[in-house]
Amino acid sequence: MKFLWNLARKNLSRSKARTMISIIAVAIAIIAVVFMRGMISGLLESTFENHIQYKAGHIRVINREYKLKEHLLSLNYTVNGFANEGYESMAASLKQIEGVKQVVPRLKFPAMVSYQEKLVPMIGWGIDPQEEIKFTRIDKQITEGRMVEPGAREVVMGDGLLQKIGRQVGDKVTFLYSTAFDSFRASTFQIVGKIESSLELLNDNLFYLPLEQAQAILEIPQEVTELLIITNDYHQADLIIPQIEEFFAAGVPSGKYTWQHWKWDYDMIEFFSYATVIYNFIYVFIIILACFVLINTLIMIVNERTREIGMMSALGLKAREILYLFAMEGMIIGALGSALGTVIGGIITKIFSVVGINFKAAMEGMSSDLMFEPVFYTVFSLENLIFAFILGVLVVTIACLIPARMAARLEPNKALRI
Repeated sequence: MKFLWNLARKNLSRSKARTMISIIAVAIAIIAVVFMRGMISGLLESTFENHIQYKAGHIRVINREYKLKEHLLSLNYTVNGFANEGYESMAASLKQIEGVKQVVPRLKFPAMVSYQEKLVPMIGWGIDPQEEIKFTRIDKQITEGRMVEPGAREVVMGDGLLQKIGRQVGDKVTFLYSTAFDSFRASTFQIVGKIESSLELLNDNLFYLPLEQAQAILEIPQEVTELLIITNDYHQADLIIPQIEEFFAAGVPSGKYTWQHWKWDYDMIEFFSYATVIYNFIYVFIIILACFVLINTLIMIVNERTREIGMMSALGLKAREILYLFAMEGMIIGALGSALGTVIGGIITKIFSVVGINFKAAMEGMSSDLMFEPVFYTVFSLENLIFAFILGVLVVTIACLIPARMAARLEPNKALRI
C-alpha cells in the first residue's frame, strides 16, 4: 500500500498544471460550501433568536380562541388563570416545572397616534420591564433615555416610530385604542426611551409600556394575551412538553388554553427546518460540480497511461491495486483542494462574521412579522470547517472511483497493443 501511495504522488507531479487546476476547482467548491453554510447558519440563528424573543418564547401559552384571531390582537381571549384568578398564579405554577427558567407575560394591543391629519398605526406591548430585560436584553437597544418603570405612565418607542409621529424622548404622546369592552379611548404617556433596532417590528411599529398601565387602560386587570415559557436551552425545550401537557390537562376549565412550541405550528420556522436538510444536498451538489473537472482530468490520465497500466498489470499488479492507485490520486487532490478551500473559506467566513452582510435593499417591503434582520453575520465555527473538509474528501474520493474503475478494467494484452 505504501508503494501505491508513493506512486500516486509521483503520478500527480507529472502534470503539475493539470493537477493544480483540479485542486483549485475542488478548493473553490469547498470555499462556497464553508461560506454558504456559515451564511445560512447566521441567517437561521438570527431569525430563530428574533422569533423566540419577540414572538414565540421557547413555549408560548395563549387562549385557544386567541390563536385563531391573533392577527386582530383581540382582547376578548386572554390568559387570566384557570379560575379567572389572574395570570400571576398560572405563571407562578409554571415556574415550578422542572426546566422552566422564566415566564414572561405580555399584553399586546393595537393603537394609533394622530399626526399631521393622519392616523399612524402601531402596536402596544404591556410588559414586566424586569422580566423583559432579562429575556430579550431590550435595554441594550435603547440608545437614548431608559426603559419604562413598573406602574409609571411611560412608554419606550422605536426610532422609526418616533419619526413617524414627530416625537422625541421627553415628549408626551397621546394614543388611541379600544378597550376589552370595545370602548374607544385615548391616553397620554411620557416618552422616556428610544430604541434603535435593525428589526422593523421594534424600530417602526412597536412601543412598550408597563404591564399594569396597559391592563388599567384596557380594563383587563390581571390579564395578559400570552405567557412565554423560557427554558435553559431552546433546543431542548421539547423535553418539558410532557410536564406542560400534564399541567394543562389538570387545569379547569378544560381546553381553555393551548401552548405552542417555538419550532412547531409556525409555518416559516418549519420551512427553515426542512430547508436546512435541503441545503445539505446543495452542498454535496456544489462539490459534485467541481468533481467533473477532476473526473475529466483522471479520465485523460487513464487514456494517456493505458500502455503503462497494461505493463503494470502484466508485471503482476492486480486490478484492485490499480483501482486503489487512481482512487488515491483523486483522494490526494480532494484532500489538498479541501484543505485549501477550508482555510480560505474559513478566513472569508470569519471576516463576514465581524462585518456582517447587508441585505437591506433585498428585504424592503417585507412584512415586519417576518423576523429577518437586514444585516446578519455569518457563523464561524470549527464544526463547519470540519464538515466541509470531510464532505469534500469523501465526495471527491467517491467520484474518482469512476475513472479508477475504468483503469482497473483494462485488459493487459489490449492495453499493451495501444
